Amino acid sequence: MRQPMSKEQRHIHILETARQLFQERGYDDVTIADVITSSNIARGTFYLHFDSLESLLTALFDDLVEQTWLRIHPILSDVSVPFEQATVDVVHAVVRMFDDDKTMAAVFYSGGGKAFMQRKQQAMYGKLGHQLVEALERRHGNAIPKREVEWTVVMLISLIGDMAYYAAMNIPERDKVAFEDHLVNFVLAGLRSHLREVLD
Repeated sequence: MRQPMSKEQRHIHILETARQLFQERGYDDVTIADVITSSNIARGTFYLHFDSLESLLTALFDDLVEQTWLRIHPILSDVSVPFEQATVDVVHAVVRMFDDDKTMAAVFYSGGGKAFMQRKQQAMYGKLGHQLVEALERRHGNAIPKREVEWTVVMLISLIGDMAYYAAMNIPERDKVAFEDHLVNFVLAGLRSHLREVLD
């Protein structure tokens, strides 16, 4: 018997069911029919909330990016903290994106098609990247070279996102701090090189 749920509760229920299936089987071995059966919903109910399996994966990734942004927003908002220190704190926060759910890290980096890959990049560069550029603008105003800063931020977001996945999947807990410190030094060297006039 189906439990009565609000539309929002049903949406979350379908998402969490899909997450569990992706964790257990991997994205490529899950079908919409699997999600419908495990969620105990009608096919029409599924399509009221999602138009494809890929849209489920996208929603889960968007949630991850949002949770990451909630962690880094207070860091970037405090303009009294030097930008280099804020960068260090942001790197540590982003590297921990997958700490709570290493299985989904593998799903996000191996599942989905072209639409998901584009949405993943948009979420990373558009959400996190745009906010990082805005943080630099708040700190340095018109002194920043807009185009170069945007390029630098895209490169950094790509690097840190990939390294977060790499760390989650390959770096033992005992080496995590050393790995993050090494990544931080690499990122800071890149920032100093690309944005010297802004940071000096």
